[in-house]
Amino acid sequence: MNRLFSIFLITLTISCSRDTVSESNCYTEGDPPRNSHKVTIKQGVWGDVWFWSGNFMPIGRGEICQVKRKLHVYELTTFSDVEQIEYTSFYSAINTKLVTIVESDNEGFFQIELEPGYYSLFVKEDGKFYSNLYDSNGIFPVTIEQDIVSEV
Repeated sequence: MNRLFSIFLITLTISCSRDTVSESNCYTEGDPPRNSHKVTIKQGVWGDVWFWSGNFMPIGRGEICQVKRKLHVYELTTFSDVEQIEYTSFYSAINTKLVTIVESDNEGFFQIELEPGYYSLFVKEDGKFYSNLYDSNGIFPVTIEQDIVSEV
């Protein structure tokens, strides 16, 4: 009996890794709440990291969880600056200058003080870089202006 309990406890510990999200941070109806009340910086960018899983077509069959992840801020990055993994939003390498790395909290909130300029944001997921937004300026472009906090 003790041996069985030990195996169960080890299995439970292994399956509950640091990235596992508690049920209270997951939502099946609507988006999680935003964390604007946590912003303390005077210049830079803030946002929330959410992990979407499931089938969202039709609406309401998926789950959105607030997650703790590392965000990598690079100088503005274009598709010619990355090594894209097939035709996905994942990248194996970013070939522009790394500016900083921050980690979101358990509710997905992050804030980054940055100098005015142009940057790209990537989330580290399973050893790969993820970024699903882009426009003609670059991949997940963020413009930082003097004395302004941008929201993403």
